[in-house]
Amino acid sequence: MEITKFASDLPYPEIEVCGNVAQSKLLMPSYGGTGGELTAITTYCFQSYVTPKFPDIANAMRGVAKCEMLHHRLLGEAIYKLGGYPIMGARSYWNGSFVNYTLDPRKYLQQNIAAEESAIVNYERTILNLQDESVKMLLERIILDEEVHIKIFKELLTMF
Repeated sequence: MEITKFASDLPYPEIEVCGNVAQSKLLMPSYGGTGGELTAITTYCFQSYVTPKFPDIANAMRGVAKCEMLHHRLLGEAIYKLGGYPIMGARSYWNGSFVNYTLDPRKYLQQNIAAEESAIVNYERTILNLQDESVKMLLERIILDEEVHIKIFKELLTMF
């Protein structure tokens, strides 16, 4: 089973904001918090490294990680445009203990689904508190990708 599509086909919106540091802080948990994009990137990279017996899973993890890297960049740029400083961490600095180091592909795929669902809920909550429409549109667009990731992980689970 080869998976080649890791994101929605829709374009990402341009961010047109003026400084609002308080709004930038709302994006920090999704950018570099324990359940944010940086954690997703490093978790999916780790999973791609430790799954050599399942090349379809390893390839999917690399593809999803690349998509999460794009989300991380877009959020970092939005934070900076809002006047914030995109550090790797929300309430505390990011560290490697945030990564899911589970080795069993079935277990980590299930955990990845739960993490993506949680990310969607967090994005939806953040949207409710944002004022800038272009940033709201960005988060809505990222949610579409997270839904694709859930679909991929569910499809990969059918291998077991």
